[in-house]
Amino acid sequence: MKKLLLIPIFCLMFSSCASLFGNDKESRKPPPPPPPPAETVTKPTPKEKAEGYYQIGISYLELGEIPLALNYFFKAKKLTPDDPKIYNAIGLAFLKRGDLKRAEENFRKALSLKPDFSEAYLNLGILYEQEGDLKKAREFYLKALSNPLYLTPEVAYFRLALLDEKQGNLEKAKKELAKAIENNPDYVPAYIELAKILEREGKTEDAKVIYVRLINLYPKIQYPYYALGMLYLKQGNKKLATKYLKKCAEINPNSDLGIKAKLKLEELHE
Repeated sequence: MKKLLLIPIFCLMFSSCASLFGNDKESRKPPPPPPPPAETVTKPTPKEKAEGYYQIGISYLELGEIPLALNYFFKAKKLTPDDPKIYNAIGLAFLKRGDLKRAEENFRKALSLKPDFSEAYLNLGILYEQEGDLKKAREFYLKALSNPLYLTPEVAYFRLALLDEKQGNLEKAKKELAKAIENNPDYVPAYIELAKILEREGKTEDAKVIYVRLINLYPKIQYPYYALGMLYLKQGNKKLATKYLKKCAEINPNSDLGIKAKLKLEELHE
């Protein structure tokens, strides 16, 4: 009888132990998933860091912050001293500052590293144009264009047109501007300069057509509004002159053109 009583007790104990030690399939839980492997962060190479510094410098240069731009260009140069575009950027910063000597040194350094560097030739041309040496300026603009892989030839054609204007050759200037537009139909400076030449030649209606076209395509550019306002003012059309001058001032009242437009409107009592 005692043996019979021990059997169910032993079974009960065994079932309880089985539950305690995890042999019960219903109560068993899967183990937690392993943690994801930590992402390995690779350090940028010196070339990548230099490119970052260069891009920051370009941003500051576009804002007119010359000392900050030079600071980052020098950091980039220290990491990649054989990169021609960095010397070109340094030269451009010095050119904007008015330090033509150091600008030329850096442009020529860029060309020593990359003899077909069209942008550096273009900048040297601008430098010599500022010095009044139009012959050398033309020489470097043409050198920029001699590279068939030059990405922005419209700029060099535009600069050649400005030289032709300075030398009184308006017909040749118009041809250079036409080449600029052929290479880049969206190059606004070429259209504006062409319209200015047409005004000088007395072809005001043709100039108006260009200005109106620019306004339709690029409504935030001020100059076409200002130019149209002044043209209509010369023709005695005060109503249209006021319309375009007001629009010019509205786009950016604190710019040079915005201030000129506001002063002209005050003269017109508008």
